[in-house]
Amino acid sequence: MTERKNKEHQKKMDSEQENIHEHHRQRMKKKFLDAGAANDTFPDHEILEMILYCAQPRKNTNDLGHKLLQEFGSVANVVEADYEKLKSIKGVGEHTAFVFKLIQAVINKYEKDKHNISKVILTPENIKIYIRNLFYGLTNEVAYAILLDANCEVKKVQKISTGTVNSAAIHTREIVKLAVNEKYPYLMLAHNHPNGNPLPSQSDIDMTKIVDKALSFIEVRLVDHVIVAGDEVISMAKNFGFFNK
Repeated sequence: MTERKNKEHQKKMDSEQENIHEHHRQRMKKKFLDAGAANDTFPDHEILEMILYCAQPRKNTNDLGHKLLQEFGSVANVVEADYEKLKSIKGVGEHTAFVFKLIQAVINKYEKDKHNISKVILTPENIKIYIRNLFYGLTNEVAYAILLDANCEVKKVQKISTGTVNSAAIHTREIVKLAVNEKYPYLMLAHNHPNGNPLPSQSDIDMTKIVDKALSFIEVRLVDHVIVAGDEVISMAKNFGFFNK
């Protein structure tokens, strides 16, 4: 009989605690909506707490929000954290880690849609933002070929390689084949350095020279090779004197 009473008492306490959490969440949601979605005054731990509502609908997520912030340092670092690293944090399971990776994918898609990857005329003012957004959130090296018409309007963006954290093989034959098929006069290469160093490696320089020469035979001009590392963007044309023809 005592055991039954204990269970009923625990059930009542759990229910009361759940109601407290629910009321707190309602207040937080109202506070957020009243402030407007673009409001950036919310503390980072509260942003994480509210994101966690989606993954853990019946738990107090405030403590976990603080823990994630302490572990990774910022909301951006939490969202960009490795899936397995996220799961290693106590209180973060597969579903919670999945929610953060889904948010990262949505942000990536949003940025690409917002800065439409086609029908954009590249200028010295917008090129860095445009190229950087192609690589947002990527943790492996990826390379793109960007085809431009005579007005420098982007006509096609083609992923030409996906590699590891440290390298992505770029095959000259595939680039030439793409240029021949698309028949645009200008082509630009872009790839990322997830290790954080935007400077071109010797292999980047050698490969760029080979591609430049190969494209010249089909009268397509390689106008630049851009390297992205986080927020840093390096133009090999501007910074290293390539393609000055």
